[in-house]
Amino acid sequence: MRGNPSPVQTDEFKKRQFKPVGEVDSPLARKPTSVKLPQDVAEELDSWTKEERVMFLRSLITNAVRERVKAAG
Repeated sequence: MRGNPSPVQTDEFKKRQFKPVGEVDSPLARKPTSVKLPQDVAEELDSWTKEERVMFLRSLITNAVRERVKAAG
């Protein structure tokens, strides 16, 4: 048998496990949204720091979705 057959993850452990990158003004979804990008765009984003990339994409997607919902009325 490999590993712990009965792992226990306390609430405190789970809270510390994944820290959001950058400032967050509202609760984040439990699971990330993922999308494949054109190779040149992905390569450019990969050259940025994790914080720059996450903050840029989060802001861009959030604003675009909110604008679309607002426009749809």
